[in-house]
Amino acid sequence: MARTLSVQKLASIADAATDEFGRVGYRRTRTADVARLAGIASGSVFTYVQSKEALFHLVFVNGFGRLDDLALPLATPSAGETVALIENGLRSIPSPNLRAALAIDEPRDVLAELRGIVEERYSILEGHWRVLRVIERCAVDVPELEAFYFGNLRVGSFGQLARYLDRRASAGLLRTMPDPAAAARIVSETITWFAWHRREDRDAHVYDDRVARETVLAFVCAALVPEGCG
Repeated sequence: MARTLSVQKLASIADAATDEFGRVGYRRTRTADVARLAGIASGSVFTYVQSKEALFHLVFVNGFGRLDDLALPLATPSAGETVALIENGLRSIPSPNLRAALAIDEPRDVLAELRGIVEERYSILEGHWRVLRVIERCAVDVPELEAFYFGNLRVGSFGQLARYLDRRASAGLLRTMPDPAAAARIVSETITWFAWHRREDRDAHVYDDRVARETVLAFVCAALVPEGCG
């Protein structure tokens, strides 16, 4: 029972840390503020983590579902360990629909294919937005994270979608755009705002989650798929 209670408390601390790092960034986050959000005494944080660096590491251990079987207090990570955890966690998130689309020259149903890709990206962002917010807020304070996330992962993600749009447009299956890279960015930013960024806005409650998702899917597909294709 004690171990269960420890895991539950550790999860609440991880959730509080996720909110605080995601709100103010790495440098401005204070362990005392995380403790307050978690409903524990300030010094009690160090019963569970050795340091602020370990607290930051805990955010991603929890975010990628690896909270069980930790030795407490969680040790301060070695240099590069947290960025490696983030890299492995993000790269392990599956995106089979886009991969499958890039592996073939022509689908039987391009509308279903595109819808599957958009829905896949929407689900990824909707399911991981809190962790992604921490990464984006804190990257400016962690150069290795900045290089991986903004210089590598996002570039690759946009590039894959741009290649897909360009290939299907070249085959006459999707509308031709002046710049496939710009089109991919428009699609990505639309998905990102509704799946993630709107949740940080004061008017987030205006949009129903299910209806917002379906509207994005319908909008992107209507914009890119010519009439009669499918």
